[in-house]
This record gives sequence, C-alpha cells and structure tokens, in this order.
Amino acid sequence: MRVALLVSLLLPGLGVAAEPYVPPAAIEIAGYSEKPLCPRGVEDDPDTEEDESIEPDCPALRGKSLRELSILRNTIFARYGWAGFRKTWLREHFKQQPWFKPNPSFSYKLLSDVDRVNVQAIARHEMSLTYQDLEERRDTLLAKAGKWWGDAPTYEDAKGRDLPSCDPNDFMAADAEQKVIRYEFSEVEKEIVSSKDCTYHRSLASSQPSAPRAPDFKKLEPQERIELGLLSRAMGSFASDDASRGELEKSLDEVLSLKELRELSLRDLRLLRNTLYARRGRPFKSPVLQKHFAHMPWYKADPDYTDARLTKNDQRNVKLIQSVEKELGGALKDEDFLIPNPEHRKDPPDPGFISGA
Repeated sequence: MRVALLVSLLLPGLGVAAEPYVPPAAIEIAGYSEKPLCPRGVEDDPDTEEDESIEPDCPALRGKSLRELSILRNTIFARYGWAGFRKTWLREHFKQQPWFKPNPSFSYKLLSDVDRVNVQAIARHEMSLTYQDLEERRDTLLAKAGKWWGDAPTYEDAKGRDLPSCDPNDFMAADAEQKVIRYEFSEVEKEIVSSKDCTYHRSLASSQPSAPRAPDFKKLEPQERIELGLLSRAMGSFASDDASRGELEKSLDEVLSLKELRELSLRDLRLLRNTLYARRGRPFKSPVLQKHFAHMPWYKADPDYTDARLTKNDQRNVKLIQSVEKELGGALKDEDFLIPNPEHRKDPPDPGFISGA
C-alpha cells in the first residue's frame, strides 16, 4: 500500500515527487480580491433564489469597461493557473503578468467561496448593463475613431445652403425675418439633444459633412478596439475582439467562420446562438436569456414564432455554433452561466466556459 502511494506521487519516468500547484499570493495580483467585491457576502447561499429584477449596487465594479470586467473575472481563474484563454488579447495579457504560471492540473473547484461569489457578481454586473449604457459607451469610442452619423439638424444660410449645426443660435438667425419665437425646449433643440453628432462631437462646424462618415479604427488604441468588439457583441451583433483585425463587425446574415467562433467562450457562444433565434422573434423559457434579450430594443418576442423563420444562413450559423459548443464540452445551461456552485458541473475538457476566456 505504501509503495503504491509513493509511486502515485512520482512523476512518470522521474524519481522526484510532483510538487502541488501553489497559487501566487493575493497581494501580488492587481485586481484580485480575497474579500467579496460587492455587498453580497460569502455567508449567503449562492444557490438562493433572488429577485432578478433588482440588481445589487456594486461600487467596486461601477463604471468599469467590459474589457476591464473580463480581465477582473479571468484574473480569478488565472491565479489558479488556468492558461487556456482562446482570446488572443486575454492570453497575451496574462502571459505578461509576472505572477502568472500555468497549472496543468487546473480545476475550477480550486476557487474559494469568495472567488465564486466574485465571479458571479462580475457576471451579474455585466448582464445588468442596459442597452442604452452599452450604446453610449460604443458611440463614444466610435466618435473618437472619427465616425459621423450625419444626423445633426440643418439650417438654411443666407446663400440658400443647408448646413448642419449644433448651435440653436444658427436656427434663430435663419428665422429672424419670420420673427419665430423659440422656447427653451423647441423642436430644433430637441433635434440637437437627440443628435449623435452633436452629443459625441460636442461641437459641429458648418464645414463638417452632413452625410455619415465611417470611423477609422486605426485612431483607437488596441484596448479600445477590443472594447468595441465586446460592446458590439453584448448589443447583439457579431464582432471580433481581436485588436489585430480591421473589421469590427460581421453581419449575422453572413455565414460565420469556425476560426472566429473558436475564439469565443461557451458563454459567448450561447448568447450568439440564441441571438440568431431572437432576431426572428423567438420567445425564451430561460431566465438568463429572457433577461439578456429584454435589454435589446430590437427584440420582440412573438408567441407565434417557429424555426421556419430562420434563413438558410441562420441555420448554418446555428449548426456551426453548436459544433464548437460540442468541442468545448457542451452548451451551457442556466445553472452554469453564473457558476453559483462548482458542483453543478464536472470539469469539462475546456474549463474556459466559466471564465469567459
């Protein structure tokens, strides 16, 4: 018995015992917390039913970008040696961390109770962001990249030219002869307030084109291009968050590639697959999916929906996504989505399903 135990502790072909993986000290890891990030404490049962309509306020996460939240969440897994990040930028990020070392025997059961609560809190916070919030973040970055929406109101100058403007005084001057009195919340001012050009560019000179202008993503830093990809996908589009690519979004009306899909986590894949159904009006029984798509202004659940509404490209993309999900251990269920309890699921071939890697 003692001999068998000794042999089991030895590396194959070597005469030395395998050393157990020791995670780096928490103090060495920026962003890692040994305490709960949000008000909810570890004494709470992670499986307890909550009112999903009420999102806990979490000052530690408030205002963080999707990229920052992703790093924060994945730092918890990286501390225990998870190195299977499929996303290039995440893989490179952790390779550059002096504290990071891969653990061939990684298991998500290594996470402490606090770790699991924090992963869940970050996931809940990500899903609590409204479409409007995501859109404002996206449009701020698009404006920085030089995008013009061409939606600023126009006025007619003395030469009869229609010029865009975000200055109410320009419209007052144009109507001076007609002696039109505009009040504080006039129609023009409402147009200015609702205009993305006026909102995100702050000022609009008459020399600016009134027609839309595409952004130049080269004007953005790599991390900002990554953020744009994450935002677009969170809003129901397909986008790569690989900063080396010039194309931000790819139409879901086109056939997606296996290479692109294999860079997504099982969390990403489940949402993307169901986005294809949601675009055609499919109602969902899953509380996670109901909550996710309820934020999308374009989503309208139709009780008369059938899969016959899916186009041929939709059907091809669903099958492609399902094939990748199968490669990674199988599609997620609601109980796995926020990993409230690691006993819900055995370690799959790719534990990255819980990290969003």
